Amino acid sequence: MEDVTEIEIGGYRFTDPALLENALTHSSYLHEHPEENAPDFERLEFLGDAVVDLVVGEELYRRFPDATEGELTALRAALVSSAALAEVGRRLGLPERARLGRGEEETGGRNRAGLAASLYESVVGACYIESGLAAAAALVDRTMGDAIAETVSSPRKSPKTLLQEWAQAAHHPLPLYRTLDVSGPEHRRGFVVEVEVAGNVAQGTGASKRAAEEAAAAKLMELVTQ
Repeated sequence: MEDVTEIEIGGYRFTDPALLENALTHSSYLHEHPEENAPDFERLEFLGDAVVDLVVGEELYRRFPDATEGELTALRAALVSSAALAEVGRRLGLPERARLGRGEEETGGRNRAGLAASLYESVVGACYIESGLAAAAALVDRTMGDAIAETVSSPRKSPKTLLQEWAQAAHHPLPLYRTLDVSGPEHRRGFVVEVEVAGNVAQGTGASKRAAEEAAAAKLMELVTQ
């Protein structure tokens, strides 16, 4: 791996070589090099995942002032899906910089989308640890800004539409919605709806059947795009 002291990623220059090396180290490498007694990127990935969710969520909140919670949830789920983050990670060249074990390398691990997405989140997490939320947010904005801008400029889609498009792109059956419960007086109904796609299930509630369906679709979008 190249000298980490010279790496600038997404416009951010790391000053702690050990931290960046941590962010770029897969568990398979450490299994083959136990003498290093160092952590892999998974804890930083966990932290970076939270930072990316927060930054993207806040940006969508500001740019879509009239969007419902369900719409914002579905939009964020699409933007921070593994496939979307993998694209960012690859564009930044993170898989090429990663430390992988020989076995992982030989089985094509460096080309896996999951690795690229995980590395991106771990690098964001490392940036947060080193320089705080403002620096990490700036890194996310620089590296994901185009995708967010494209989302904002496109006609806004409902969670149900986004879920259907995801299912079709993944060659799954179309989402199946079931009304589980209807309660309350006529003028104040409460609906509980379940949606299922390819064995994945989520529930949503709302004052109308449509609202409950949208809420369920938003939750399922968040689940399937993790």
